[in-house]
Amino acid sequence: MSEASHGEDFIADAEQHNEWWSDDSSTKLDRVTGLTPRSDFYQILKNVDDSHTSDDESLVYSIYGQTGIGKTTVLYQLIATLLETTSFPNQSTDFDIASSVSPRQILYIPLEESLYHLERPGDGIQRLTKVIDYFQSRIAPREGRKYVFLDDITTLELDDEAKSTLIDAIDSETYAFLTGVVPQPLKLEDIHNTDTISTFEGPNPLLPMKFIDTLETQGIRNSEVESELAEKLKGFRSKDLPGPSPIKTVRDGFKPVEPEVTIDDAVNALNELYFEHLDTAEKDDLHAAARDYLRKGGVLHQSGNPSIRNELTKSNFLLFLYKELAKYGSIQNPENLHRLSSIAASRAGDELQYTEISDQIGVDRRTIDDYLDVLDRGIAVSESHDYSLRRYRRTRLYLRNPRHLVLLSQRQEHHGFENDEQQNTLNHEFEYKLARTVAFDHAKRLAYYTRTYDVEYTETSTGLVDYILHRDGTVLPFVLSYHPYTEDRAQVAASFDPNTGQHTKSGTEELEDIEYDAPYRFIITDSLPKQIIEDRDLVSENDGGELCHLPYWLFLLIC
Repeated sequence: MSEASHGEDFIADAEQHNEWWSDDSSTKLDRVTGLTPRSDFYQILKNVDDSHTSDDESLVYSIYGQTGIGKTTVLYQLIATLLETTSFPNQSTDFDIASSVSPRQILYIPLEESLYHLERPGDGIQRLTKVIDYFQSRIAPREGRKYVFLDDITTLELDDEAKSTLIDAIDSETYAFLTGVVPQPLKLEDIHNTDTISTFEGPNPLLPMKFIDTLETQGIRNSEVESELAEKLKGFRSKDLPGPSPIKTVRDGFKPVEPEVTIDDAVNALNELYFEHLDTAEKDDLHAAARDYLRKGGVLHQSGNPSIRNELTKSNFLLFLYKELAKYGSIQNPENLHRLSSIAASRAGDELQYTEISDQIGVDRRTIDDYLDVLDRGIAVSESHDYSLRRYRRTRLYLRNPRHLVLLSQRQEHHGFENDEQQNTLNHEFEYKLARTVAFDHAKRLAYYTRTYDVEYTETSTGLVDYILHRDGTVLPFVLSYHPYTEDRAQVAASFDPNTGQHTKSGTEELEDIEYDAPYRFIITDSLPKQIIEDRDLVSENDGGELCHLPYWLFLLIC
């Protein structure tokens, strides 16, 4: 095949993927317009709209996430929102950029699907730049902004020279959107010729679907209240919509450096949310929905068959481990990433000695650290360290997707959770493992939002404080009280001493001089004490301080 004909093939392929250039309809756009967008989509759209209204001439916006997590769907939803020929989503009418772009201003290239990975090293980026040039010179209008969507850009294995070539191909009136499986290859702002780009956003992670996204995209138990409750929850999260916004108040109040909203405001908002803004039926529905989420949360359901969904989810995850993460981390034995993920499933949230992990995997501690770092960067498995230890000899491992916990556990352990439908089999032990893992994942999201350092744990004289968030001395401790482990949880929370914390200055072994304070201790529970309900107050006084009881579903909602 000649050089010229080879280049023409890539251009012809681009024309096939951009049906809107010649036809107002697109089968792929039709599919995504039938899906309810997740919250990540609205955050991306808001950021892009902010750049648009600020008259940023050029933008590079990058997104990363695991294979099958929904990156392509989000890109298509953005395209559908931008196009003046489509009306999606109805909820996006407040964004100036929505429905403002003609079809010939948009280029979409799925690099993996378009076989750029078959090119010799360095040739793939040259093919891509020729396609972009063809779009800019032959398809797009001479005036006006252009929008370039490059899906699976990590297919090209970009080095600094290739990144520079890509930046040169994006002119000063283009918004470019890039997706990949890990963050590092998407970092372009350090390239020497980036002064031609006005704004860089990201790389931003696309995580497994959280609880509130699952509520809004897949519904809840009672269809009669489903749409009304979903709209109410959406309003609770945003100050831009009419009505109260207690979830937004809670999250802002948990930020250690939010001068206008205090931790007391956050706790008051929790009380109002539970006792005033939701009726009994709605709370019952949310309680049931949280248990449903433990079975089916974390994945986009594109098949009605539970067995097929399980196979797709597991295959995507193993493909991600063995191909993408192993290549990214230069891992010679990718099966060890699989083994560590399986340990995280079988020992979900249990304390593990690093020497124990090293012996089981058969490699030294430094290699284990490298593996866990790669898994964390891929948002596959995350660690929780001891709040009160300066040197880490122990860890707790958590999978970030609850479905992976099911699929990588032994059959006898997850019996009754083989699919996402409620079954007659009771398995409280495994449900507790799922609840513990899901709460950690949502605590990580809360830590990201509140700009706290990490999610840690500590053992007190009376038991485990499961999740601890802290920044600049402000400490938020959470104790999980979920059946069958519910005894003495209030005592554990009360016995927690925030001053046991030891943290080093960034990049050093020198301890920070911090005065720790935990104004409230939180108990995440699947069953509120009777006295709390009778008093209509989530907060109770205790010798160790003020305890705030959070229904499990309410904790998931605020994260």
